[in-house]
Amino acid sequence: MAIGSVTGLALMLSACITDTISVPPVEPQRVQIPGTGPRLEPGSQLEREHRRLVASFGGEYRSQKIQTQLNAISERLRLVSDRPSEQYRVIVLNSPSVNAFALPNGYVYLTRGLLALANDTAEIASVIAHEIAHVTARHAMARAELESRSVLVSRVMSEVLDNPGAGQLMRDQSRVAFASFSRQQEIDADEMGVRAIAKAGFEAHGATRFLIALDRSSRMREEIAGGGKDDKTDILATHPQTPERIARALAVAREFGAPGIGEADRGRWLQAVDGMTFGDDPTQGVVKGRQFFHPKLRFAMSAPEGFVLENTAQAVLGVTAGAKEAFRLDSTRVDQGKSLAVLLAENPIESIGVTDIRELQINQLPAATGLAKGPDWTFRVFLIRSGDIVYRMIFAAQGMSAAQDQHFLEAAQSFRRMTDDEVRDIQPQRIRLVTARMGDKAEDLVASHMAGISQALERFYVINGLGPEDILQPGTAYKVIGP
Repeated sequence: MAIGSVTGLALMLSACITDTISVPPVEPQRVQIPGTGPRLEPGSQLEREHRRLVASFGGEYRSQKIQTQLNAISERLRLVSDRPSEQYRVIVLNSPSVNAFALPNGYVYLTRGLLALANDTAEIASVIAHEIAHVTARHAMARAELESRSVLVSRVMSEVLDNPGAGQLMRDQSRVAFASFSRQQEIDADEMGVRAIAKAGFEAHGATRFLIALDRSSRMREEIAGGGKDDKTDILATHPQTPERIARALAVAREFGAPGIGEADRGRWLQAVDGMTFGDDPTQGVVKGRQFFHPKLRFAMSAPEGFVLENTAQAVLGVTAGAKEAFRLDSTRVDQGKSLAVLLAENPIESIGVTDIRELQINQLPAATGLAKGPDWTFRVFLIRSGDIVYRMIFAAQGMSAAQDQHFLEAAQSFRRMTDDEVRDIQPQRIRLVTARMGDKAEDLVASHMAGISQALERFYVINGLGPEDILQPGTAYKVIGP
């Protein structure tokens, strides 16, 4: 969790993996695409989007051996792309989320959470090739143009022709068209990516393997969060479901032969990610079950029973099974002379004013709390001051009961300063390599090397591209998670 808020990314950013970002439209004439790149002109819109993107995903993660591999792969892909004169820059983001993006100037972004899923050079090449395909096909510009045209048409219907009902209908139809357009872009980028890695000498089936790993990762995350997998395609989803992507990628890969044809260097890629941080970076805070620790800011708190927490660069987010209750923790710097009660009153939640405000003390820290009551949801808000930083906790429930409100109060009262020993004890988890011996099973490696890791066996399967039916091969290196 970082201090302060970060605005949404512009539509020219192509988000391609799992964690969706709400992006406002960008007028296409404002997007400046250099003829060759990658470049970021100081003060340009692309430069601002780059800085916002990096800040949103925890900054850059720097590893020379990983960067060397990614640069070599992207160079091979550039030479076989539709625009080989363009240059590309691959940037690793310091985030445990699984995601990849591209800006239209040739900047490609991969999170370290995504890197942890790949198990050979063909798999990671398929992701980079997918992003390069978005750039060469000008998908971001096409999206911006479609969105701009849709807004213009609905505005004319509503304002010029004095028919707001027709304007709303056009907007609804445009949303469906835009979502379908985006899904088709993803399918196109997948197919272009498979062909590109095959042309560059990588195994075409690497794309299929990575998409399978992506699907397993998504399912594991949903199981941890307590939500079921919905196999129905949302007509407004901008990405096709992963099984559809797998089927299409597999069909294209078969054009280039059976699995095993082309480079898929497992050893070289595993050596690159050996030692890479896995999960939360302690400098940004760490989730342990229902507890959250931030050793850099030196505070800790516990969410109520039943909450699953996720740490992002902007906030700590929590939700219960069925999404009946939700939680958010964020922070900002505020003048110490500003009253917490006044701050609560001046900052509505979802346009709902905060009332019933009272001041209190939480573990010797000045605090204030209040309620924002909406027609469906009620929000219990807490502000806690520590120096010039004000921490905000928002608890939400549908038709909040007195018992729920009491649980939220107890959770807020768990907010406290960390001790020096607690700060020292929190160390990052990392990807480590372990060589399997004759007779070793996945359960054996997990028991020996991943004690204390939540969902350890499932995580072992996911990061190694395995399933319960797979047998470990003696003498083969596998990824584990440890200090």
